[in-house]
Amino acid sequence: MKQYLFDRLPCGTEVTAYEIGGESLRVTILNYGGIIQKLLCKGTDIVGGYDRIEGYRVSDGYQGALIGRYANRIRNARFTLNDKEYQLAANEASRGNHLHGGSIGYDQRIWNVEYQQKDGGEQLILTLTDLDGMEGYPGTVEVKVTYTVCGEDFSIRYEAISDKDTPFNMTNHAYLNMNGIAGGTIYDQTLQVNANEMSFVDEALIPLKRVPVEGTAFDFRTPKLLSRELMFCDDPQMVIGSGLDHNLYISTDEYIGYNGKNLAKAAVFTGRLGALTLYTDKPCVQFYAGNFMEGDYPFKGGLKRERNGALCLETQFAPDGPNRGEAILRAGERYDYTALFRFDL
Repeated sequence: MKQYLFDRLPCGTEVTAYEIGGESLRVTILNYGGIIQKLLCKGTDIVGGYDRIEGYRVSDGYQGALIGRYANRIRNARFTLNDKEYQLAANEASRGNHLHGGSIGYDQRIWNVEYQQKDGGEQLILTLTDLDGMEGYPGTVEVKVTYTVCGEDFSIRYEAISDKDTPFNMTNHAYLNMNGIAGGTIYDQTLQVNANEMSFVDEALIPLKRVPVEGTAFDFRTPKLLSRELMFCDDPQMVIGSGLDHNLYISTDEYIGYNGKNLAKAAVFTGRLGALTLYTDKPCVQFYAGNFMEGDYPFKGGLKRERNGALCLETQFAPDGPNRGEAILRAGERYDYTALFRFDL
């Protein structure tokens, strides 16, 4: 493990980088936001991000960050739980939604970090205490995230326990490009998602119902080219999301055993570097094709940001779950889910 000073926040707090892995797969994690700052596949960086902490603070997009307490959107920034209404920050102002944990989500917190070696791999164990009332949520939650690199496997394990019932739904918001993040758009890359159904959303990108993907632009049950024509097609749901930005319900009979869990084969993302297969025990995956990835602040090495320059594969519970009575972590129960990114390079 390599550890070094990455940068400092405006208040003077140090942001530390931790680098783990081997020649085939190597990852750099920041204690700020638990951010995946680099993900090197045989020496080629495949993840979006910045050389300075300023980029993560002034540019939107949640590049590489841990997302919580609730990933994705909550309608009108409010929910009712145990007969009490809770008001959250409407930080997606254009749609009136609560997005990715609020004004100061897990992406902006300083995490405690520990290192360990296990089963031939390396791990970074990140922890924080999310206090009762933070961002309007009930309950104090003890959160633990474990990043593991072993060979060509990179996994993220999310764990939490709360002293009160609370919505809880963590993910990571890494932007991935299987040609390398400097390899241009994803228009020549392919995606397969094992999902028979998707969330049909309204203009605020809030789910209205579950519908079959068959006959839509969101049918990825066989590998499909992520072409420019697809991204700009006239499917009404694509128009609402300005491209791919939707929740799919994982449906497959393909599972693998990993660290005592059964993980479903959710997706396969393929480019010139090889294939990335995503496995998870979460019920859903949100795929977002960087429809608003442009910006003035450059990526690492001065790289220009461009629309559809990468793809997010966010394992999750469905958006707006608390308003359907879903994704509630009950007091004293343990939240424990894993996302495994297995590379074939």
